[in-house]
Amino acid sequence: MPKIRLSHLGSLEILQLIRAHGAISRSQVAESTGTSPFLVSRICDSLLAAGFISEAGHGDSTGGRRPTLLSLRKDFGRLIGVHLGTVNVRIALSDFKGNLLDYIKDKSHANKGPEVAMRHVTDLIDKMLHKAKLNRGELHGIGIGVSGVLDRRTGVTLFWPKLPLWVNVPVRQILEERYKTLVGLDDTSRTQAFAEYRLGAANSAKHFVYIAVGAGIGAALFLNGELYSGAGGFAGEFGHMTVSETGPLCSCGNRGCLETMVSASTIIRKARQGLSAGLSNTLMELAQGDGQKISVEIVASAARQGDRFARRLLLEIGTYLGRGIVGLVNLLNPELIVIGGGVANAVGDLLLPEIDRVIRDRAMIQGVNQVEIRVSRLEEKDWALGATLAIAEKALAQTFLKSLEPKQRRPR
Repeated sequence: MPKIRLSHLGSLEILQLIRAHGAISRSQVAESTGTSPFLVSRICDSLLAAGFISEAGHGDSTGGRRPTLLSLRKDFGRLIGVHLGTVNVRIALSDFKGNLLDYIKDKSHANKGPEVAMRHVTDLIDKMLHKAKLNRGELHGIGIGVSGVLDRRTGVTLFWPKLPLWVNVPVRQILEERYKTLVGLDDTSRTQAFAEYRLGAANSAKHFVYIAVGAGIGAALFLNGELYSGAGGFAGEFGHMTVSETGPLCSCGNRGCLETMVSASTIIRKARQGLSAGLSNTLMELAQGDGQKISVEIVASAARQGDRFARRLLLEIGTYLGRGIVGLVNLLNPELIVIGGGVANAVGDLLLPEIDRVIRDRAMIQGVNQVEIRVSRLEEKDWALGATLAIAEKALAQTFLKSLEPKQRRPR
C-alpha cells in the first residue's frame, strides 16, 4: 500500500469533484474546495498528465477569457451495474461519469436459486465485456442491487422474500472471486434511488424518499443529501409496514404488510380473481380470456379504457400505498417522495390522485404543505445504471490510490 500524503488526498478530492460535476473549470474547483487557484492548477495539471482527466471545451465567460473546462477522460474507467430482480435482471456498462455504454435485460432466473441466477449474471457480464472488447482486468468495479434482505457490510443476501432458496448467499464474494475488482452489494431500492438522485427528479433534493413498487416494495431515504442506512444497514424495509391488521399473510410472517396489499403480484392476483368472477369484460378481451396473460400493464390498459373493475382495483392500491406514505411524511418531513419501479412505470399516474388524496386527508398539514409526490420518469436501464453510480466514488478512489503504488520493475 502506498504512503498517502495530504497532497494525494487533495488530488483525490478534486478528482471526485470533477467526476461529480461532469465538467468544471479550475476557478470553480478552487471556489468549491477552498484551495488556492495556484495549487488547484498544479493538481489539475498532474491529473491531466496522469491521464485521469482531459480538457472538455470552454465555459461561459464572466467578463474575461472563457474558462477551460475539465472532465474525466471519456475512455477512462469502466463499471458494471446489475439490477437483479425477482423476474428480470438488468445489466449496464458505464464510465465513471455515468454515461451508459451498453445495456442488457433478460430473465433473472432468481426463482431457480442463487447458483443458477448468479451463473446467468456472470455469463451476461462476460458477454458484455467481450462485446466491448474489455478484459476483466480493465473493469474498475461492479455494483449490484438485489431485491432481498442484505447484510451490506459482508456482501451477503440474508434471505429473499418469496424466494426461499436465497439464504445467506455471498453475492459480493462470488463476483469478487471471478472479476478481481471492487464489488458493492446493495438493495435494488437504494440503487434505483441513486439513479433518481443523480439522473432524475431528485437531483436537487436534500431530503427525499424513493419508493420502489414492483414485485416487492422497498424504500431508500436520503436525509440531508446522504443515503441513510440505519444502525445495522437495514433501513428502508417500507414494504413490511403494516397497513391492514386483517390483511394477507406476508412472507416475513406478519399480516397486512404493504407488500401484500400493493405489489405487482397483488394487482395480478386480484385482477385474475376479477376475471374469473366475470367482473371485467375489458380484462377478458385484453387477456384473451386467459388469466395467465394478466399483467400490471393489461390492468393499466383496462383502467385507461374506463373499465370500472380495473379502476376500483387501482384505487384500492393507491389507498393502501397512500396510507404507508402518510407515515413517511409525518416521521421524516421530506421535501420530495419519488415513486418508481415496474408498477409505478405502468400505473403510477393512475395511482397518484388517490395517493395525494389520502396524504392530504391523513398526514400532518405542515408536512403535506412541504412535500411533493412524483412518479419517476427514469427507464429500466437507469436502474442498472444506478448500481454503477452507487460505487463510482469508491471505485474512483481505489483506482487513484492504486496509481500511486510503485511500478514493479521487469527483471532483465
